[in-house]
Amino acid sequence: METLSKIDGRTHNGGNQVLQLETSHLETTAQLYPEPMREPFVWLGSYVSRECDRNLEVLEARVKSLGFETTASTFAKILRGRWQKDASGNPLDAPVMKLRNFLQLVDRLRADCNISAMAGRVPFVKTGTWELIKNYIDVRRAADRICKFGLVIGPTGAQKTACYHQYCLENNHGSCVWLEAPETSHFTQFITDLASCYGVSAYMPTTRKKLRIRECVNAKRTIIVDNIQRLYRSRDGANQPVFGYLQKLQDETRCTIIMSASPDFKGAIMAGEDRGYFEQFVGRCGGSAEFLELPAYTPREDALQIADAFGLQHAEKHAKYLEDLARRSGRVRTFFQAFQTAKQIAEDNKLTIDHLREALGEE
Repeated sequence: METLSKIDGRTHNGGNQVLQLETSHLETTAQLYPEPMREPFVWLGSYVSRECDRNLEVLEARVKSLGFETTASTFAKILRGRWQKDASGNPLDAPVMKLRNFLQLVDRLRADCNISAMAGRVPFVKTGTWELIKNYIDVRRAADRICKFGLVIGPTGAQKTACYHQYCLENNHGSCVWLEAPETSHFTQFITDLASCYGVSAYMPTTRKKLRIRECVNAKRTIIVDNIQRLYRSRDGANQPVFGYLQKLQDETRCTIIMSASPDFKGAIMAGEDRGYFEQFVGRCGGSAEFLELPAYTPREDALQIADAFGLQHAEKHAKYLEDLARRSGRVRTFFQAFQTAKQIAEDNKLTIDHLREALGEE
């Protein structure tokens, strides 16, 4: 077996050959393989980078827990483009792993990844708000779309982040990425966070990270930046490093960029002292009429959909109570928390409004 080690966040084998897991490199390597193998191969490489800390021994342990016997050495060969080649690049009589087995392994790993992502969480409910956000992003991702910037505005607790995570989960690794804006408008930290979405090592200098991002991003990519209001430098006028960077990246690549913000950010860009600078971003979104502005509170329809998903008996009968509950402090987060507790109280019995009231201390 090849000896694997980690140096500067990169995976090496005994011959000190770097295992490259950046999205652009994975997509190039994928072209060496049969068409059915390409997308699963890119997903696997991204999974190793983001979920296994670039460590193939971690990957080996995980697939063995799922009933597969594939070793780190075999994965190293596949990820380096040597699925059916030897170390010198000569064709082998047979691949190091049958295509059917590879596809089954990746499918099983993906399913397990989705289950793990939901562990300890309430199930995602595809509400009307989800449909609004999904359709809004879908439209801006279209290849012939002129305005490929988008701005989603909504208060905290409006389901935004959960919807972004679900959207990325339903789209392939690298195709659509989500990142939370840093706590401050720190350009270097933003670049590090964005680069990590594409498998770029955090140990690289910022200049090289920017180059790697540029190699990975193209017209098919979508970048969702959550809480982008944190990146606005309110007293610096046109000196807005992150916004300037995103504008240049979108100009050069034609990628889609979805900005997500709290309601006060709209006031800053439309009527604040720097509205002149942000006019270009308003235009790139197609004008303020093209912003997606979510309701201040969870709509009654969403509340009923969530209640139905939890199995609440006669939910429609209690629509007004549910709507009021979703408007309490904490909004939809409090709403989900109450249902999660109510399900625990109900145990294996049917969930009723009495269980929900008990969860809220309103017996």
